[in-house]
Amino acid sequence: MKKIKALAIIPAKSDSKRLPGKNKKVIAGLTLVEHAIRYVENSAYVTDIILTSEDKETHEIGKKYNNNIISFGRDKSYMGEREVVDVYVNICNQINDIEEYTHIVGIQPDHPDRTKNIDDLLEYVVDNKYDDFFTINKDGTRNGSVRIFKAEHVSKGYISRRVGSQFDFATNIHNNDDLKKAEENINEQLHKKP
Repeated sequence: MKKIKALAIIPAKSDSKRLPGKNKKVIAGLTLVEHAIRYVENSAYVTDIILTSEDKETHEIGKKYNNNIISFGRDKSYMGEREVVDVYVNICNQINDIEEYTHIVGIQPDHPDRTKNIDDLLEYVVDNKYDDFFTINKDGTRNGSVRIFKAEHVSKGYISRRVGSQFDFATNIHNNDDLKKAEENINEQLHKKP
């Protein structure tokens, strides 16, 4: 087993503009908050879970679980359309012993049908020496299902508030066929009409 000690943070505000009360909506017998809790509660690496919300009902949902979920309030300045990474940083700045964790894992409740195991993702991050990791959709867009940071970077504020990814369909040259393919692509781009 790898030397990983992770803190999971579940940001569960109640002020969703598109779907009010979204994080308390029930699918497959559980609220979205409960799906997030269940996703991390059996991890071998996540030792603590923080549920952060301004909503009392949401905190009551968290209290139903026996895994010592820590409830954190959520200040109004961390509501609305604010970047969720700001919430993670704010929480970490309030934890005195943050340096005992190797990683911070952000788990947004609005992705209840995750397909990747949290421990597999943590091991992947460690094996590849990533400082910052996020899950993406099939089309390459960031989806927020899981975000993993090195804890030392979060506590020192050395993380980007806006991280993204983008596909580039450039040819990776390995042989003559790749050279020909790249040349065809360049010629096609040159002859495209604007």
